Amino acid sequence: MLAAPRLALACAALLAAPGTDAQPIAPAEAPRAALPETLVLAGENLVTVTVNGVPLRFEVSAEAFGPPVVNPAVAARLMLVPEAARGWRFGPVVVEGHSASALADFGAGPAVLTLAWSDRTASEKADGVIGVHHLPHARVTFAFHAPAPGETIERFALKRAGGRGNTRLGTEVAVGKKRLMMIFVPERRENLVTAPTANFIATHREGGFEPGSDGVAVMDFGVERPTRMMRIADPIALGSLALERFAVRVEDYGAPRQVGEIARDDPRFDRNGILVSRRRGRGRPDLLTRIGSDQLAHCSSLTYDLAGRAIELSCAPPPG
Repeated sequence: MLAAPRLALACAALLAAPGTDAQPIAPAEAPRAALPETLVLAGENLVTVTVNGVPLRFEVSAEAFGPPVVNPAVAARLMLVPEAARGWRFGPVVVEGHSASALADFGAGPAVLTLAWSDRTASEKADGVIGVHHLPHARVTFAFHAPAPGETIERFALKRAGGRGNTRLGTEVAVGKKRLMMIFVPERRENLVTAPTANFIATHREGGFEPGSDGVAVMDFGVERPTRMMRIADPIALGSLALERFAVRVEDYGAPRQVGEIARDDPRFDRNGILVSRRRGRGRPDLLTRIGSDQLAHCSSLTYDLAGRAIELSCAPPPG
């Protein structure tokens, strides 16, 4: 009857004896709370991420690609040591920078994450900018405003492009024999394309520049590029969206020579006419089109279903 207690005492003495390798068993760490499956962003679209032990606020951008980018003062504060060169090109404007590895914690424990920075500010309202593809949630929703009566949800296949180093999230639509990558950018008003893509779209869908439509597109890091507004006679259908107006970056990666001008009584834009195009499709486009908030004005939310590989738009019937 006494054997079991004596054995237990002997084992305890052995574990406590000097010179042995055994160590007291530490109490188990309390499990971390699981991250919510869905993240809903509204207003300034900010999230907090602890980087190398420092809490930082990141602006979440549906347009952002590649690694998260921090402001130069934040990179200095984190004492990031450049590990690789990093650059961003906006036509003839090149922004040079660096990248380095850091430990980032979204709330479920630290993990290695590459950060980039330059000597230009990445965000005016946060410590940096991060893309949806880096967030550890199954679903990420941008809430624009309260849903309207009669809204329906449209789902588009989610496409990842750019590889691991320059990941972009969007969906594709066929134009001619190519597929354009559509990136939803609710933080930008206009639909935006480069000059080669404008040439391509114009020769497939009869596009022309609207008179007096000169403008400026503000890109990442505050880079400004001149634009002109192109309208196409045969809109591009993306679900219920009819894309017909695009701000064209007229000085980037070439010139939009195939676009031409819209005359006052241009027959291509006569809704009662029959459109026949004899133009040869031209241009070597980058196949990237940014869809702005003007196009999504009748939609209350944009959701990236990363687990289901889909993009969802909740929209009222389109105006008109």
